[in-house]
Amino acid sequence: MRKLDFIGTAQANMSTQEMVIPGRDELFIAPADWPRKLAPGILVVVVSGFPKGFEDIGNGDGLGRLDEGKFRPSLVIPQRLIAGSTIKPDADHPARGFAQVWHADLQVVATGQEISCWAIRILGSASTSILGLVAEKDLRSHLNLADGMEVKVTVWEEESNRKRPTPKEIITSWCEAAREVKENFGTENALNYLIGEKFLDFLDEAERQKDYREEIPAFVTEIKDIFEQWEIADYLEQVRHREPFDAADYEDDDDLDQEDIEMERKQDIREAARDLLLVEQAREWLLEEQ
Repeated sequence: MRKLDFIGTAQANMSTQEMVIPGRDELFIAPADWPRKLAPGILVVVVSGFPKGFEDIGNGDGLGRLDEGKFRPSLVIPQRLIAGSTIKPDADHPARGFAQVWHADLQVVATGQEISCWAIRILGSASTSILGLVAEKDLRSHLNLADGMEVKVTVWEEESNRKRPTPKEIITSWCEAAREVKENFGTENALNYLIGEKFLDFLDEAERQKDYREEIPAFVTEIKDIFEQWEIADYLEQVRHREPFDAADYEDDDDLDQEDIEMERKQDIREAARDLLLVEQAREWLLEEQ
């Protein structure tokens, strides 16, 4: 397993201050050890020392070399799931703004204290010396970190032979979780989880992968076993409804100009259209007897 050792200094959250990385339950597929909920905030490390041979990882400046994907991440998070992200994809760069995530170890050079965490690099970020770190625990308080303290970050490449869960295994895991949610937190929360999040995302992925398409009928059967038909029908009437785009919401954001706001409007239209299509597909599968 390859690793990269970076030397840098811990800093205030800077440009990542408002960014929120989703936990495991909010993602379509995630490593088994990816936390269900991350501690708030992202610890920023400004890298000053790069490992020997880092130039072989890819082209570009600094951490931008990681954007080519030659150092395999453990997880890739779509841009639309990262709240507060200002780096947006476009027609020429559809993966721009996605987050690559690796297992990592953070060590305080002065004390030798160390903790396991996750390193994050946003594809297309102009900050080629900034590495983000997240964990289930608050890294700053756990290591008594202050701004300017020197740290070492070891980033681990994902093993290429790691077995990914099959669509059938994913469905089984989600349905078991949905039954627990229904029992402990009610039907509405379970519907939000299993249909509003997981089933719609599964339909989206099925358009690209044959093995997912083949498992849709089995997923539908499981959903109908958990919920009554009328509960599903009522829920599909309001799932993923959103308020119309309002440019006034961005008036107080000094970092956005009119061109940025127009891009946000177009992105909102694309996402709304996609949601409508997925909900209609879900209705056809789940309410086919009607």
